[in-house]
Amino acid sequence: MKIMTMTALAVLTCFAASAAFASHAYIDFDADGNMVLSGLFDAIIPKPDGARIGAPENSTVSFMGEDLKVSMAGYFADEQFVIVQIETTNAPAGTLSNENLPIYELAGREFRARTVCVDISQEELDADDDPLFEFVEQHAVQIVPAAQVVQLFVTADDGTAEGVILYVRNVPDGCDALTQEFETEFHSAFERFIESIRSAN
Repeated sequence: MKIMTMTALAVLTCFAASAAFASHAYIDFDADGNMVLSGLFDAIIPKPDGARIGAPENSTVSFMGEDLKVSMAGYFADEQFVIVQIETTNAPAGTLSNENLPIYELAGREFRARTVCVDISQEELDADDDPLFEFVEQHAVQIVPAAQVVQLFVTADDGTAEGVILYVRNVPDGCDALTQEFETEFHSAFERFIESIRSAN
């Protein structure tokens, strides 16, 4: 099984567990494979060259009177992937916030984001049943023994909707062997991806 583990990445990803029912769809794909976001985050995310499409999955999560509506979809390659998630809540304004996250400058604009390298064992992968990681697992991405991850957040002004881009690449020799050259190329590739989104919109 080629997948990330919730044990290793739960704090990083912050994706909610899913229910089977969903009455919304914030993400779709056009005829060229570009991701089309709707609702508060009205945008196009161009399909990366050679990427495999992960069809959208929509879910609704209810917890203590709060309803979260979630859509996620992705682009996959053999050793890296991107997942985009849109989440809305019926909780009071200001519920969703990213103000505690570091500010990154990407493609000439400031974003809230965080990045980390995470060691991942096959045992953790086999034991995990989180919907996010099951979604990734369907697309046979090699993540073991480690992954370099950046997670970028865009939150609606009223704090009732959030868009997340999760960009992940396999680190073949583990986090202890992560080089400055790898990190530089990883962040450059992610910046090019963000620039492609800006150019398409």
